[in-house]
Amino acid sequence: MASITCDIVTPVKKLFGEDCYMVVVPGVEGNMGFLPGHAQLMSTLADGVVRVYSDANTVSSTYALQGGYVQVTGEKVIVLADRAVPVESIDLEAVRAQIAEAEEAIKAETDEAAKALAEADLAWYKVQEHAASGNVAA
Repeated sequence: MASITCDIVTPVKKLFGEDCYMVVVPGVEGNMGFLPGHAQLMSTLADGVVRVYSDANTVSSTYALQGGYVQVTGEKVIVLADRAVPVESIDLEAVRAQIAEAEEAIKAETDEAAKALAEADLAWYKVQEHAASGNVAA
């Protein structure tokens, strides 16, 4: 079986780097899937979940991500995410507490720049909540 290499990288570190069957990423216009031999592509990512398949029916790894880009060659998929975490490492209760705190901070914030940062954090917590609660189509 042919494989494609997938790297998932954030500004902090490389989270994933393995050969796989297929990679599915959240594009701004919908999910995009990449198999070996895919045409070269560079695209913006939407907030969502990256799914790495070890075969046609098995998702071997999932990562929640916020923003970034994907670069594809025929042999490699590179996900350059602003933020990303493995879904299995997300503590759903902690994320829900962070959502409540962020919502309160947004209500109380008067500085527009600080409010925008708090809103970005809230969006990130909601991506994690969505991913960890199992609401992601396979």
